[in-house]
Amino acid sequence: MPELTGKLSSDAASIADSHASKGTAKETTVTRTNTGDCVSTDGKDTNDATTKDIESGADTEPPALGGKKMFGVMVALALSMFLAALDNTIVSTMLPKITEKFQALTLMTWIISSYVVASTALQPIYGKLCHIYGHQYVLLVAHAFFLAGSVVCGASKSAHMLIAGRTIAGVGGSGLMSMCFVVVGDFVPTARSPMYLSVFGMVWAVASVAGPLLGGVFADKTGFEWGFYINPCIQGVVIVLIVLFMRIPRPQGSAISKLKRIDFIGIFAVVASIVLLELALTWGGQDHPWKSAAVIVTLILGIVLLAVFVLIEWKVAKEPIMPLRLFKRRNTRLMFVSQAFFGMSFFLPIFYFPLYLSVIKNSSAISSGLHLISCMLAISLSSIASSILITKTGVYLPFIWIGVALNTIGTGLFALLGTNPSNGMLIGIPIVFGVGVGLAMQPMMFCAQNSVDQQDVATTTTLFMTIRMLGSAIGLAIAQSVMQNDISPLLKVIAARFPDQADIVYGIVSDQSIIWESNVPTDVRDAVIEAYVKSTHKVYLVFLAFGGLTFIVSLFAKNLKLRQNLGGAAAE
Repeated sequence: MPELTGKLSSDAASIADSHASKGTAKETTVTRTNTGDCVSTDGKDTNDATTKDIESGADTEPPALGGKKMFGVMVALALSMFLAALDNTIVSTMLPKITEKFQALTLMTWIISSYVVASTALQPIYGKLCHIYGHQYVLLVAHAFFLAGSVVCGASKSAHMLIAGRTIAGVGGSGLMSMCFVVVGDFVPTARSPMYLSVFGMVWAVASVAGPLLGGVFADKTGFEWGFYINPCIQGVVIVLIVLFMRIPRPQGSAISKLKRIDFIGIFAVVASIVLLELALTWGGQDHPWKSAAVIVTLILGIVLLAVFVLIEWKVAKEPIMPLRLFKRRNTRLMFVSQAFFGMSFFLPIFYFPLYLSVIKNSSAISSGLHLISCMLAISLSSIASSILITKTGVYLPFIWIGVALNTIGTGLFALLGTNPSNGMLIGIPIVFGVGVGLAMQPMMFCAQNSVDQQDVATTTTLFMTIRMLGSAIGLAIAQSVMQNDISPLLKVIAARFPDQADIVYGIVSDQSIIWESNVPTDVRDAVIEAYVKSTHKVYLVFLAFGGLTFIVSLFAKNLKLRQNLGGAAAE
């Protein structure tokens, strides 16, 4: 670890020197060719962020962070990543207790999706806002939202209040996560960024292991509320570090001029679209039939607003939050498409696994957390390994292909878990799944970032993460709809067989532990467990299809040379 710390500091200093040399370079006159490239008057290609910014009048490249300042910033970012990762993983083992306390299994989707939807909807704007208001200010605002949301979640008296808190926390959580990658993308060349991102990988490893365990402890011992109150305790330290070390000069301009640069219409369109799509997918088959007017109208409005958003970004917005020029880059375009499918398959099984264990084994939250450790460690360690190897070799496509393939295979193996699985299956299958996720996750981002101009890296990063999270939100809603639609008729059959136990049979919808009460006959319990497992298999088969689509799309990408400096783009 000391060796890595020293390397980060020396590398940061070299980046600072690189920026300093850029600042002393002679000024050249820039013109644009018919192809859109920037060319200097002496005929040399100047297709880099600095010349494009000069030509367009946009903010010039931000100053580099070097030495101790970069180290302090990395610590602050690492702790921010820890909070975001912890908040993602800690809920999985608390979810059974949350649904039991509030009797709200039907609202389980929104306990998860409210955070995901808020994170997804706000994700695209962070990359743009940090170039308008400055990295430090934007990150502090994100922490403020995250802190407020965590307090509301901890103080929740109902499922609806908890959902509101998760929504507020999601607004901040999207910034905590995305700003880590935005800062590295803005100040570190793509060729060296895997080393920095491996730090986030190690932090994710610690948080991913600690999350399920802490969630289990809080749920079983102190109350799940402390799973949310833990966030403000850590945030105090993080905020101090951000104030002390992230002293990056803010972009110049009046408050009014900065407000004019924000694409408010585009933000409204994309947020409304995401919320409407999520509502339609959540309602379908649960609160309303799929053929109902409520579902159909909401779904159509969501799709229409998504089309309107694209039109706004194309024709109206002066500084779009989603510049369509990004889609002209082959690898970036392919990675965006792959993330939509990858988001549907890479994270969701982790949420269903604890629920599955609570039904078939009456597992406690702590026990479920222990079963998740193998998956989280596999994700984290394989992510670190792929980052280090990519830094040394410059090759990233094989990691994407192998990772997605293993992830898809692991998802299929989840569908083999029956009513009495062996411990080997409960540990081994999550490991296969996790290794695949870890190998592919970061290389996909490198692939997308490396194909665009430096000035577009931040926007590409946040859009990349937005698409992944939108895929997760849509995938979760689809999975929940499949689960509810499949298990309902099965429970009706069981209730008809055991009419005197009908309340117990239907009770699993709101409380999984009810079938393990001492007064429940064994044959009723076995029938309900079998029905639940069959429905879970259907859900994993949906995830399997999404994983297969991710693999197919990734096959068309090219392995381009990683960018060695903070300018230009890799040729395609």
